[in-house]
Amino acid sequence: MFNASLLTPLRVPKFRRVWIGQLTNVVGDALYTVAVALFLLPREDAARAVGLVLGMTALGGVVSLLIGGALADRHRRSRMIIVSDLIRAGAVLGIILVGNDAPLVVLGVLAAVLGIGSGFYRPAYGAILPSLVPGEMLASANGLRSLVNRLGAVVGAALGGAVAAAFSPTWALGINVVTFLVSIVTLLRLDEQAPSPESKGSSLAVDIKDGFAYVIRLPWMAGVMLQGMVHMAFVAAPVAVMLPILTGPEGWFGYITAAQGAGAFLGAMLASSIRTRSPGWVAIFFLLLQLPQTVLLAVDGHPAMILVASALTGLGLSTFAVLWTTALQRTVPRGRLGRVFSIDQLTVLGLMPVGYLLAGWLLKGLGPATLGWVTTVVLVVSTVMVLPLPGLRRLGLEERVPDLAVESVGR
Repeated sequence: MFNASLLTPLRVPKFRRVWIGQLTNVVGDALYTVAVALFLLPREDAARAVGLVLGMTALGGVVSLLIGGALADRHRRSRMIIVSDLIRAGAVLGIILVGNDAPLVVLGVLAAVLGIGSGFYRPAYGAILPSLVPGEMLASANGLRSLVNRLGAVVGAALGGAVAAAFSPTWALGINVVTFLVSIVTLLRLDEQAPSPESKGSSLAVDIKDGFAYVIRLPWMAGVMLQGMVHMAFVAAPVAVMLPILTGPEGWFGYITAAQGAGAFLGAMLASSIRTRSPGWVAIFFLLLQLPQTVLLAVDGHPAMILVASALTGLGLSTFAVLWTTALQRTVPRGRLGRVFSIDQLTVLGLMPVGYLLAGWLLKGLGPATLGWVTTVVLVVSTVMVLPLPGLRRLGLEERVPDLAVESVGR
């Protein structure tokens, strides 16, 4: 299944620099999640502290996304990533310095600052790739980016646990700070094409409004983003809640999680080799590969079958993500790409907390069978409904919508 063309972008020096730096960055992010939990375990209120820190990190990332996207369309994306790295490094260093016995409010503020840095990072990293590689390499570049995310998550989590056990969680957090510095070094003096200056002179609020106006003008783009919001909140969240409860007691959950990660790894490699005139329909088909997983949860299938279905789910979601990201990078004018990516991320993350809470309540009230079938219906209906949207079949590749003048949105 391995496609040699996946490695082609690594021949481009500036992409190779960024890729190595962001692999280090992603490893650091995964390391932080493990290390900060272990760092806080000695507290009497450890569960509350861990929940607060992780929750405030997520909240900071959500509330800063739109501003991060607007800023990424005003400034060089490499500089935005550097700013993000500095903010996050400072926040982690602050957590180390205040110690694990610091007041919860202090830890919460530092965690929120870390999340704000993450909100600046996501749209800038998504928008920088088209300025690093030729258009024909974008799919491979996004495949490598997806591989970085999967590989980095595994390596970072393992490294965080190993360093914390061998030395201490504080040392692990210190390594996280170093990963940000490595990322910064790879981005210094990067020969990167700057975004269009058309948005300069307007306020950030106008720029954000302009980004929403651009997305709304394209039915296929707005439709898929809304589908993603529904999918993450009412399919992905219930599945994430049901899987450990239905398979965890027998020890299957860890293997199932690993299988889904392995499937995602294969999907990232597969996506770069797909050549089709209907990328939108193909992408939607891959989303539906989650269907066996939700059906098996509904009928209380054997964990071994759920494991295979979860690998298929990982493959499908990862392939869709590469095709979708590539389509955005190829069709959205570079001067708006940061804002479009921030809106896309906002739709993905915005309702996830609601989805988790609702899933827990429904699982207890309705039982796994009913919730599994509801999840299955939502998956099918939300996915199929976007198929007739204008531009969906080719993901907008038949026409590139020009930049809108900021004045057309209104002030």
